[in-house]
Amino acid sequence: MAYQCLNEKRKIYFREGSAEHITNLAKIVFDFDGVLVHVLQSYYENIRKVVDYYFLEILGLEGKKGKLVTLRDIQSFKDTGLYNNDWTLTYALLTYYLAILIRKLQQKRVLDEFLKQFSDMQFSGVSSFVQTLRGVGDYCKSHGVDATELASTKNDSALGIESLLAQVMKENQSFEAVLSSVLSRAESSQLRLVKKLVPYSVEKPDLLKRLFEESYLGRELFKKFYSVSPVFNFNECFLDKEEFIPTRKTLRTLYSRFGELSVYSEKPRDQAMYLLKKNGFGEYFEDRLIFHEDLSEQLGKPNPTVLIEMVKKTVGDVSKIAYVGDTVADAMLVKGARSRGLSNLLFFGVLCSSQSPDELLSQFMKYDADVVMMDVNDIPYMYASLKGEI
Repeated sequence: MAYQCLNEKRKIYFREGSAEHITNLAKIVFDFDGVLVHVLQSYYENIRKVVDYYFLEILGLEGKKGKLVTLRDIQSFKDTGLYNNDWTLTYALLTYYLAILIRKLQQKRVLDEFLKQFSDMQFSGVSSFVQTLRGVGDYCKSHGVDATELASTKNDSALGIESLLAQVMKENQSFEAVLSSVLSRAESSQLRLVKKLVPYSVEKPDLLKRLFEESYLGRELFKKFYSVSPVFNFNECFLDKEEFIPTRKTLRTLYSRFGELSVYSEKPRDQAMYLLKKNGFGEYFEDRLIFHEDLSEQLGKPNPTVLIEMVKKTVGDVSKIAYVGDTVADAMLVKGARSRGLSNLLFFGVLCSSQSPDELLSQFMKYDADVVMMDVNDIPYMYASLKGEI
């Protein structure tokens, strides 16, 4: 499908035939992270911090911070369209390195002893489990395994992150299925132990979410939002670093054109509302907002079920409505909704949160985005241009 560039400097591109639909738009729905707020210095950095903390602090392996995960590594997972949820993305990175760790122990011919010692471990609480993991780290250190050695594997032509993600996309497999190829006895105890080493459950208490949320929110906000005392006592708060992308002028302009603005996001509700209130932007958004709590694990992006319901309740089957997203998962979400008959749904892709905006532009065009722009502040400019006011 051909695209027309409205403004090269601003990077606003229209899909052929979309201009009429855009001018007749009745409602607009935003993703939150990466669309309404900058997350490269919050969520992306928190993913790096959590992976470092797990291997360098909890396991206590030798190595330097910032080597295990780069922003480019995170973007590679995002670009598959399968890792919109940052808990799940962090879990994938942790299990990747744990699989490499298991492989190293196998090469050192001590894996059987390791399995015998730790295969029966069970998660019963964060504090006690962290102590168990310290024993795991001591065992690994005593046999010469360090984080520097783990990090060196991620660029391997066969076992590296890019190679495994390429298999995920080519073979339409889960990352877990591809990860099994890293292990020598994937069908038995090794993969089960990898999962045991980093307990993760969307619905139940676990290590992964607890560590991620404490690190992301910091001690005070974690206690405020979850009403429990922190275990790890992080001082830094990444949430407070998230700055709004749209200016007040942009939100006021969009509000005057579309009325109350909507949100469909996997961000926890209380964290999103905290930012809206803190910045004084709550007046521009309606009460019926979709957040993480409204989506089960099976209905997260790119599953379009809840978005379809939201659109039908908001504008029905006729009026045009646009979803504004910043990832491949968002583009897949809209494409999935369209394939299920939601022909009145448009997709506006924004590039501002990507480490590789040109690559994301190509991906958005592949998924038939109606418009691609740098950020949401380009939306009023786009409408003014279409009306010939600029």
